[in-house]
Amino acid sequence: MFVNLDAPNGELRVEVLGPDGGVVGPLSIENCVPLSGDSTCAPVRWRGAQDLSELSGRAVRFRFSLKNGSLYSFWVTSDSDGKSHGYVASGGPEFDGPTDA
Repeated sequence: MFVNLDAPNGELRVEVLGPDGGVVGPLSIENCVPLSGDSTCAPVRWRGAQDLSELSGRAVRFRFSLKNGSLYSFWVTSDSDGKSHGYVASGGPEFDGPTDA
């Protein structure tokens, strides 16, 4: 999971909830490594969890806890560098085509 975050003096944490509203395994707010700073592609990490691959194909919800900052977007990808493989609208200087590859 990656986020576009502007919180140089703040903190973001995320937890993953199952269909019943309960926290999924170790993916809790308490286990989330706090994020701060200003980044368009910051990885979200949890203590006790390698990644979110165990959730593939399952319905989940994300709960965000943000103090003193702005969260612009989030995405889940199998790419360790945060590439979404999604469309980038009108492109940009770092893109060779219409998708983030």
